[in-house]
Amino acid sequence: MSDEYLMIGSFGLDNDAWQTSFYEEGLPVDWRAAFYSTLLRSVYLPVHEWRKAIEDDLFDEVDEEFRFVLHVRSADTVRELARQKVDFTARLAGLVLEYKGNDEKRPRKTEIEALQKLFPICLDAGPVDYAGCGMDKICDSIGVCSVWYPSVQPKPLPSGNFLVTLISDETLPVQREIVTEIEQWMTGQRRAGLFHTSENDAPKRAQETRILTELMGV
Repeated sequence: MSDEYLMIGSFGLDNDAWQTSFYEEGLPVDWRAAFYSTLLRSVYLPVHEWRKAIEDDLFDEVDEEFRFVLHVRSADTVRELARQKVDFTARLAGLVLEYKGNDEKRPRKTEIEALQKLFPICLDAGPVDYAGCGMDKICDSIGVCSVWYPSVQPKPLPSGNFLVTLISDETLPVQREIVTEIEQWMTGQRRAGLFHTSENDAPKRAQETRILTELMGV
């Protein structure tokens, strides 16, 4: 078992649909991050949310133990992130970089290796067949992992030191199997995050997953 804890959270935190299912009624929008961080210890933010988080200095709204995972679309976005004056790197667990193996406009091996010197990187090719699109070989050659979609991919790729797993409406018994796979992957001081993407109640589901992982001792 890795000494790094398994991060549990939702994809995004600024969602009006969660006003009744997760956020307290009448809670000001500006207080959502602080409220979220009292119940969950990490979040995976899309580009528009982390840009707003930097603009609003959201990183001061949560404590030092809270961790962010940020979604980025390109190497240019990563460089934009690195130029920010707000120092949030201590709370940044890693980046998820969009990557399509057959898209030559996307960053290639040498560029990704350079990005890895700045932040932990996990590639995201979408819910695809790893072998069918060549992501298994690409990730192995670069030394990174790819986002795991358990609904269509039986296991995460073994490469890399940072894994992000995305789930939506999986039952707790299925989640237990997923968490077991992630725990095995984390062996050897590797970090991983499990994030819910449900549009209606992702944070609520993440709370249930957090309780499950605590009971499992992960």
